[in-house]
Amino acid sequence: MGALVFHLFPNAVVEWEFINRGGTDFPEGFAEELQHQVNMMCLLHCSENEFQWLNTISYERRTYLEWFRNYHYDPSEVTIKQAGGKLSIRIKGHWYRTIFWEVPLMGTISELYFRLTGQKLSDDWQWKIVDKAKLLEEYECHWIDFGTRRRFSLAVQDEVCRAMAPRKGFLGTSNMYLACKYGLKPHGTYAHELPMALSAVYGVRMANLMTMKHWSDYYEGNVGVALPDTFTTDIFLEDFTSYYARLFDGTRQDSGNPYDFADNRILPHYQRLGIPTENKRIVFSDSLGVAKGTEKMAGKNHNYVALDLKYRKVAQPCGGIGTNFTNDVGVKPLNMVIKMVSANFGHGTIDVVKLSDDAGKHTGNPEAIELAKRVLNIK
Repeated sequence: MGALVFHLFPNAVVEWEFINRGGTDFPEGFAEELQHQVNMMCLLHCSENEFQWLNTISYERRTYLEWFRNYHYDPSEVTIKQAGGKLSIRIKGHWYRTIFWEVPLMGTISELYFRLTGQKLSDDWQWKIVDKAKLLEEYECHWIDFGTRRRFSLAVQDEVCRAMAPRKGFLGTSNMYLACKYGLKPHGTYAHELPMALSAVYGVRMANLMTMKHWSDYYEGNVGVALPDTFTTDIFLEDFTSYYARLFDGTRQDSGNPYDFADNRILPHYQRLGIPTENKRIVFSDSLGVAKGTEKMAGKNHNYVALDLKYRKVAQPCGGIGTNFTNDVGVKPLNMVIKMVSANFGHGTIDVVKLSDDAGKHTGNPEAIELAKRVLNIK
């Protein structure tokens, strides 16, 4: 996304907001400690080794990589406040620069929280990682580490990638640093922020369509997994025409029920279009865990092994597993997100929203949410 935004939307100014879904109380002084971490991030830079590794990614343009090698975080783009246990964070600036804050900032919030509250790793945390890798390999699953944002620590995620790197079926990680360190393939899709931001240019009715158009024009078929649930999957499928359904390698399920998504939405959609599904990727990435065979999991987690076993018969499933890899260490993970709330492409600031497949997870200005629902005829 950073490359696409850099080349196509260099003048866009956007704003993000931290959303504490779990209502976690942050300890006294947390904002000051977080600000210190943010200030230190301006010292980070792309090393020569990392730059040479980035150049091995064939679909990235040299012009972007040359700019990125000199990129530095600007702490003035981040405003952090705390009132009692309530934490407030806003990020604002040019999109092509501020796009890099969300993921490492969330990882920092999570690790700092557990450090300041004195929470410790369980004695068996490393064995859990190994056991999950063995189980996924045993069942011939395919999976990716998606665990940066809500990890217990960088050290835990590092161990996830180190331990899983030699396992057959482990496709790689969404963490570029760890992909470079361990010689893994970097994997990911575009995020909700892309159609959210483009809704400020094209409106919510056209945002999905224009996202797919810009993405496919820019990457020419590479990085070909679409994200359907920014304005609900049903709305996305209205624009997922035969052209784009054939062009994109597949889709990522990130909210709602994964079985409902596959059985009642994406697979029937391909069938209606006359598109064989055997080579279509379905990346499951919402609240996934790992258990034997078809065993049920506690809470809202879905057993990825069961999903893989079922859908490998008709498609190419893949598990984008996050918190269950990088924060299954004996503590309660934070339930938080950072979402875009407005975008300005030169014609005034427009509130942007996300309409999840999960009830109660819509984000954005309430009036803008209601307007988007009316435009899209969502009840």
